[in-house]
Amino acid sequence: MREALLEAQEAYRLGECPVGAVVVKDGRIIARAGNRENQLYDPTAHAEILALRQAGQVLRRDKFADCVLYTTLWPCPMCENALLQASIPRVVSGASSFKWVREVRFNASNMRCDGPIMNEECRGLFARWLQETGRHEVLLRERS
Repeated sequence: MREALLEAQEAYRLGECPVGAVVVKDGRIIARAGNRENQLYDPTAHAEILALRQAGQVLRRDKFADCVLYTTLWPCPMCENALLQASIPRVVSGASSFKWVREVRFNASNMRCDGPIMNEECRGLFARWLQETGRHEVLLRERS
């Protein structure tokens, strides 16, 4: 998770939404990414999806039933579906997301979900980004 957090910190440094993800196979990181929506002019350039794309290039396949994805913030619905499509059996989240991002427990899938395991560090970085970019109303809604 610390490696995913490094990716989130780099995304933050670049002015991106600070989310990072790594794909691990056999205890080794094979792919890593941070959000790059602004940089790539791509609303789908979330850390989880970019990490899956990289894993596909490394492993030369599109299914990852033998991998684990670590992400600093609970996946959004788009990323959740990409993870399901990629047959990722386990997701480890550093932090729970905010209420406006639907948190799903994957009850109807074969995906095991663990976490949050570093909620304070991962969620704190995201909250700081929300404040700095004027999106802090999300934090206000969270408290109500």
